[in-house]
Amino acid sequence: GQMAPPSTRTAVNVSRNDGAPRKKERTQEGSRSVEVESAGSLMPGNAVTHAFWPRVSDSKDRHRLIFVMRNAERVDRVFGPDWMETESAFGKFQPTDQNIPSSLKHLLPHTNFIFDPPITTMGKYTSQLVARAMTQRGASPKKIVCSPALRCVQTASAIAALLNIKCGIEYGLAEPPSWFSSGDCYNLSPNYISPEQFASLGYSIDPGYSPVFDLGTVSKLKHETEKETKERIDFVLRYLGTEERSGPLLVVGHALTCQVAGEMATTPSDKASNAWNNEMTSYENTEMKSNENSDEPPDTLSLGIKFPYGAVVSIARANTTMPYRYRICRNLIPPLTCGRYFNNKPVLD
Repeated sequence: GQMAPPSTRTAVNVSRNDGAPRKKERTQEGSRSVEVESAGSLMPGNAVTHAFWPRVSDSKDRHRLIFVMRNAERVDRVFGPDWMETESAFGKFQPTDQNIPSSLKHLLPHTNFIFDPPITTMGKYTSQLVARAMTQRGASPKKIVCSPALRCVQTASAIAALLNIKCGIEYGLAEPPSWFSSGDCYNLSPNYISPEQFASLGYSIDPGYSPVFDLGTVSKLKHETEKETKERIDFVLRYLGTEERSGPLLVVGHALTCQVAGEMATTPSDKASNAWNNEMTSYENTEMKSNENSDEPPDTLSLGIKFPYGAVVSIARANTTMPYRYRICRNLIPPLTCGRYFNNKPVLD
């Protein structure tokens, strides 16, 4: 994974093997003092622990933070689109791999997994690791909203359960309807589970949440273009960004949601926002640039590579008066590395 920024990196003295007392070193972390005891040869001199990553817990501006996260790893992208058939070869669901959910009972009465697949077992755990990193950095979300897609709800619910809060389903974050259509047929779309059904199945969902766009409104947008979808998502993110909160907002969506968030933050920020210069998202593998030709549809393959599962784009409101402007906050949470998988770097093979 990526090391901490040079300005926050502190070497740890390694104790000698001649019986001499271990040395202690103190470093300042804002107004907090962190004491680190060396751990002999088990801890290399360039070791970095989470304590060395800048925290925002003491910042009065942490409510300006918006984390935009892509859903966790989905089952069909790991085990193929026919995973339901291979796992139910004898008429009974019997997972052949530990990374496939052990049961689908908590997903009933949902059966349309073709357009709305669940996340893997590892997807659930990695979601909670991201939440833990946010908490360790003093940026624990105080509000969570998510796309109505099952994989997004499961990702958000896993995080919400860990933080002991509820999340709201925001239908305005749904993907373009054309991605579920074929030719002139616009009837192909996910059969979204209602918030009430999710709550009854044990998910950390708030049935009373009032979305910016409700299901009825989004359902009428069957002929919406991809450009119009991006404008809709942009409107939702900006609307949520105006709300008063006691802490950061977490938005769980898709790769397209992350792209829109990055484009929101490409506008120049004012000088008053310099305090955010060193507040940094786990995501930094590519530059966030607006699409010069906004009429050009997004490349889904490129989006999936640019924003891996669990990628987090952190943006912060840069000013206090409307119209609000946003800026990218890099390295706010450490990246997540597991084998060849990174949530902040593209996987090209």
